[in-house]
Amino acid sequence: MRKNAKIIQISGLRGLIFIAFVAVCLVAGFVVFPGLVGMCLWNNFLSEYLNLPEINILQGILLWSIVALIIYLSGSGRSVVQMKKAAQLNESEIRDLMDRIKTQSQASRINSMILKSEKYDETKKSDVEKKSDSALNENKKENL
Repeated sequence: MRKNAKIIQISGLRGLIFIAFVAVCLVAGFVVFPGLVGMCLWNNFLSEYLNLPEINILQGILLWSIVALIIYLSGSGRSVVQMKKAAQLNESEIRDLMDRIKTQSQASRINSMILKSEKYDETKKSDVEKKSDSALNENKKENL
């Protein structure tokens, strides 16, 4: 189980009011507002220039749903996520792929060893510096 997972607990009347508020906001944002925009565009442009009848908000929502459905159906070829069958690799391509994976894993091991050795060298140098500083301090005390 994830340690950083956040759990939202909804209980009682306050939780029901919160759920209703979220549902109303989602409906207003994704259904009513675009329907209102569609209604205003229809009434301001098409009814004036083409002498079409004006529509109300429910007809604007229906217009928006038709437009959204057309966009969804016509945009299926350009979707961001597409499911494709994986191309089959032949044996030589699989061997090449495995060799690259081995090389990368070896390189990552070597890099981690180099980083560890650098940290070890830094701690070793700092210990040597501390010892030399303490020896200098002792020499100064002796000279005084």
